[in-house]
Amino acid sequence: MLLQTTIGRMFRDTALRFPERPCMETPETTFTYAETLALAEKTACALARRGAEKGSRIAVWCKDSPEFLLLYLGLELLGSVPVLLNTSLIGPEAASLMAKAGAKAVYYDDGFKEVSFPAEVEKAGLPGGCFIPDFMKELPEPSPAEQSALRERIDAVQPGDPDVIIFTSGTSGTAKGVLSTHLARVNVARVQAETISLTEEDKSCVAIPMFHCFGLTGVILAALYSGGCLYFPGGRHTKQLLEAVSVHGCTVFSAVPTLFSAILARLDLEQFDLHTLRTGYIGGSVYTPEFFRRVERAMGFRLAPSLGQTEATAGLTFISPEEPEELRAPSVGRFMEGLEGQIRDIETGKPLGVGKTGEICIRGWSVMKEYVGEPELTRSVLEESGWLHTGDLAWLDEAGCLHMNGRLKELIIRGGENISPGEIEAVIGQDPRVREVKCVAVPDAHYGEEICACVVLREGASVMKEEHIRSLAAQHLAAYKVPRYVLFMDSLPKTGSGKLALKQLKDYAAETLHLN
Repeated sequence: MLLQTTIGRMFRDTALRFPERPCMETPETTFTYAETLALAEKTACALARRGAEKGSRIAVWCKDSPEFLLLYLGLELLGSVPVLLNTSLIGPEAASLMAKAGAKAVYYDDGFKEVSFPAEVEKAGLPGGCFIPDFMKELPEPSPAEQSALRERIDAVQPGDPDVIIFTSGTSGTAKGVLSTHLARVNVARVQAETISLTEEDKSCVAIPMFHCFGLTGVILAALYSGGCLYFPGGRHTKQLLEAVSVHGCTVFSAVPTLFSAILARLDLEQFDLHTLRTGYIGGSVYTPEFFRRVERAMGFRLAPSLGQTEATAGLTFISPEEPEELRAPSVGRFMEGLEGQIRDIETGKPLGVGKTGEICIRGWSVMKEYVGEPELTRSVLEESGWLHTGDLAWLDEAGCLHMNGRLKELIIRGGENISPGEIEAVIGQDPRVREVKCVAVPDAHYGEEICACVVLREGASVMKEEHIRSLAAQHLAAYKVPRYVLFMDSLPKTGSGKLALKQLKDYAAETLHLN
């Protein structure tokens, strides 16, 4: 039974049920649900004073923090549509995505790693810039009239209204803004909370970025649905995350395989007391059954595998951590309740039976509304009948569990980050010496996949070196999109019809780099 509610009303209902329970915690302070609701409502009124209203698209560009959560909740209470920006972007990339989403303002913090958001906002001329620390410093008390208007605004938001725009990259060469609904987001969060039996006694570590559908839905909103506490460690260094458990008693820890891999690599892992850990999700990129078992053994808890996609509001498949390891380790679970799922033949489009590999397609309430401003691209993945083509390959076993078996897409997934090869190719191809370039995924023990740029130079062109390619990419793209490997080739392999032989190229790259 679907909950017919919105994110704002769901949060208010939880806050009224558990007013004195902790809602947000950092290493320095704790906020109860009652305090968090009051702050979120103050934030909403302050946003309204700055012009935010139902349907407004407003970009948020900041690290995970209580301030980010309050800003997000304030926008959702108003019925505004947060446009969540990856913290690894630089100014021109943020500007492009804001324009695509129709965002009229951006709220930002001091920056991430070596990138200064204030400097990037100024340099790129981002509209409506507002520095979050200044905005949140002294939120004024709402007047009675503002409080009354806020209640009306909250009531005016409907379950079928847009809730957020999250960007995902695909094979089209540019990032796509996925527009979803309150109904979908709330109910995926509900299913995710119920699958791992979240309660008000749980404390979830915020280890996955909120701008990802996984982090926003499976961590943040799942906790707020259940009345649990969200612990913000202040960063994503493995030491901070492990201390979130060993010192601050987190019971739930969800992450992408890359992060789990970094934790397993710590030589001092056994020095951290992880006995409070109960469960968590693993998802975001591929991993082996052996890796799954290593994580469970090393961290002493039971994992819940899942398969999500931004276009499906983060919800495709789940499996309870209480189910046997032999079901959980090799699979990503069963299709979520209320969704229709099929494995289709990639040539004929017909549904396939047990054990047959094909494309995963789903239909139901969690499917996105659209790619913002891209109707043709939307139609290419979303049938009029409501079926969403995920582009992922898998097969079903007798228990109804899904086993991943590759991708139709050329998407490179590096440590849970979706990277469009076309975006990188467009930058490298700007150099007049480059005749052809194709970026492919090659295996990587830590990130799952890394980027290899295969470059063909024009005849007679001056010599280029690997660092030239990387430097060119770094001038225009976030650091995680800069190719780790560069191969200079005489030509790219082609099929008989003249198309790029992608598999042959990927195999060649992996062999040449000795990554097989």
